Amino acid sequence: MSIVTPSDKWSPETLWGRKIGHLRARAGWCQSPSGEGLMRHTWLAVAILAALSVSRPTHAATKPGSWTNGGMLGTDTGALFATVGFPGLSIGYLRGLSDTLDVGGRFTFNYGGEGIPNKTALGLKIAAEAKLKPDLGMPFSIILRAQPGLGLYFPTGFNFVLLQVPVEAALGFEPIPNLGAHLSVEVPLGLQFWSGLGTSITEIQLPVLFGGGVELKLDPALSVTGQLHMGPYVQVTLGTITETYFAMDALIGVTYRLP
Repeated sequence: MSIVTPSDKWSPETLWGRKIGHLRARAGWCQSPSGEGLMRHTWLAVAILAALSVSRPTHAATKPGSWTNGGMLGTDTGALFATVGFPGLSIGYLRGLSDTLDVGGRFTFNYGGEGIPNKTALGLKIAAEAKLKPDLGMPFSIILRAQPGLGLYFPTGFNFVLLQVPVEAALGFEPIPNLGAHLSVEVPLGLQFWSGLGTSITEIQLPVLFGGGVELKLDPALSVTGQLHMGPYVQVTLGTITETYFAMDALIGVTYRLP
């Protein structure tokens, strides 16, 4: 892929490919944010999570299984949750419509783009969420999750819109009392619509991330969570090139079940 400088002369046969290179070179998408700014966002989010975690006294929980990732909340139970790490900060709400279906939504501020360490950008996302637990009669839980949503990112000089349908399949289990764990595969499918610098580009994102996480219950209402996923991120620019990157998410958080 070529990167164009202002002195380059574009020939007709290379115009489109060079426009892509010029667009990406001018964008802040390919540049990491300053360490100071990233640390400021991270420490602010950690402070919020810490305040939530000490808002209640801790005592033993008795209900088995996870609430947030590898399990379900339960019928007529609501919960607030927050996560922070890479690539961003999320807050959201879930409610159990039954023992096998949770629905809700989340708002996300990303400072790490879509999880590619060397292609970070600031952006906002809003998404619905649904979790389904098929009743398979097994000693572990199979959880299916979908998070259809919309994102807007702000690279220097232009912006792009992201339409995304992340899907996930997780296997949840409880290795010891009050500690839930899960193994999962995430596939955050999406379409990116770039515009600016006199041109427009459409890209398809096809990441496949493998990993898992844990959830420790501090009392019957409060838990702390952690998760890590990583894998290939395939990006297809329609009509031109296909690129593959390394992508990841690494998040900690809290979940508070409402009365």
